[in-house]
Amino acid sequence: MNEELKKYPVLFDWIELTDLLIMLHITKNTLKEWCSEGELKCSRIKNKTYFLRQDIERFMYSHYQNYRP
Repeated sequence: MNEELKKYPVLFDWIELTDLLIMLHITKNTLKEWCSEGELKCSRIKNKTYFLRQDIERFMYSHYQNYRP
């Protein structure tokens, strides 16, 4: 059963586009650019676009920089 959950992420592991824009404080154009460059993958179901939480976390960790004022 655990192997099956890893293979098919459950619904709460998906984040809708508008929620992601609010969470990351970015514009729709920025998110579209990241997707077109292959930085993030998205899936469309009917009229909504969704992103896997794991893909978002992987993207953020790979672009993480320490802030030093």
